[in-house]
Amino acid sequence: MSDSEDVLRQFLPSGFGKQAVTYDFEEQYEKCKRREYTDLLSQKASKNAGLASDDDDGSDDYDELEELPISHEIILKEHIKTVSALDVDPAGVRVASGSYDYNMDLWDFNGMNLASLHPFRVVEPVESHPIHELQYSRNGEWILVIPSSSQAKLFTRDGLEESEYVRGDMYLRDMNNTDGHVAELTAGAWHPTDDDLFATSSLDSTIRIWDANVKRAQRNIIVVKSRTAKGGKTRVSSIAWAPDGKYIAGATTDGGIAYWSSRGPYNRPVASIQDAHEKESWTSGVVYGSDNITLLTRGGDGTIKLWDIRNFKKPLLSRSGLQNTVQETNIAFSPNGRYIITGTSSTPESLVGQLHIIDKSDLSTITRLTLDASKPSSVVKTQWHPKLDQILATTSTGDIHVLFSREMSVKGAKIVVEKAPKIRHVDDNITADIDLTAAAVTPDMMSGKHRDESRLTNQQRQKMARKDPMKSRRPDLPLARRMDGEVRVFNFDAGDEENLQKRRKI
Repeated sequence: MSDSEDVLRQFLPSGFGKQAVTYDFEEQYEKCKRREYTDLLSQKASKNAGLASDDDDGSDDYDELEELPISHEIILKEHIKTVSALDVDPAGVRVASGSYDYNMDLWDFNGMNLASLHPFRVVEPVESHPIHELQYSRNGEWILVIPSSSQAKLFTRDGLEESEYVRGDMYLRDMNNTDGHVAELTAGAWHPTDDDLFATSSLDSTIRIWDANVKRAQRNIIVVKSRTAKGGKTRVSSIAWAPDGKYIAGATTDGGIAYWSSRGPYNRPVASIQDAHEKESWTSGVVYGSDNITLLTRGGDGTIKLWDIRNFKKPLLSRSGLQNTVQETNIAFSPNGRYIITGTSSTPESLVGQLHIIDKSDLSTITRLTLDASKPSSVVKTQWHPKLDQILATTSTGDIHVLFSREMSVKGAKIVVEKAPKIRHVDDNITADIDLTAAAVTPDMMSGKHRDESRLTNQQRQKMARKDPMKSRRPDLPLARRMDGEVRVFNFDAGDEENLQKRRKI
């Protein structure tokens, strides 16, 4: 084959029909690799080679480090304030996040790539109210929203409001007689086995169990009483269902923890302890273990404690030194139950909070991850999704970090990384010198009748609406008969007078 034929062949297609497009995403994974994880692995390699020091502190944690999905991450940035609520639907496809900026953002892993990490919908559930809690239902069709108001709301998975539950009568002293909460909500949780039930807690000293189909009143009510507070009332800070749905636990701001049978009676708990955490501290997290008898709490006093509800007198294990100044900071188990994850808050001594992965057997820290060292921040909400095997964590700076492993994790963030960027058409070139807002000029536009209302002030819009008979709903003007026999309309202008004179001449 001659050289001229080789040159010509370069300009010819290699085949006909639809060609398979390959996308090399190795570079994308390299961008998402966490430098902190790489440094830890290099330390392990140095130690195995005998180059590290004789200090053995933390050496046993290196083997477990490779089992954790923390080698890569993507960061979802849309909120402008603390991300105080977070949940992933059971299928692991969508993420719901709520913030102090009043917005609920809905994300879809299948609809994002690394060049476009944005939510597909942004909703403000209650105007000017931060969001304390978000939770998908067991079937993933509904989102329970707990704002800082006294009324819970239900949204569809697409972000459309479905229900708003009733507010109680704030002038009634006996909370058993009100049909809803009368003070700010603090937490909420779906029943683990019944798709129609969920529970909410409030500063009004109650836990209420609701039927999602009934908006006008709760199904059951638990009035939480304190032995130390005056009047017997206390604020409920967090709640949790047991995985089998037989018990519901609640923590209060007087340092107490109690749990009730989900079938009643509700007038007194099955068991309670008054000094579980410091008084007047905010116990921000309560969660049951998969065995239904282990209870884990996250205190505002900087401690985490592991309890056995069969012997509710003292904790099995306790750990201190984990600062917590954000009332939405939670605590969670790993899918296999071996690990515990929680975040720490920013303090004057330590400006950057961290994500702690803790061994359940002794509450020792396996690793501490700094999510953002560039500015002071706290780690607030954490979740380890069982289907994706990925860890999600939010910060007080408005970011959502999705940690994953290329080898162990499934879908989720990996879909985002492996999705090829959109091939842009020439018409998509936003830098082209084309005025996309240009339109045909009509006489109406020249007269100013069709102005761009997006650039008008509210006062200008109202003035234009008054002149529009359709928008202002102006009734027909009354008729009047003059002495000369002409029927005329009131409030006519000079143009109408001129036309009337012309008709008279004709």
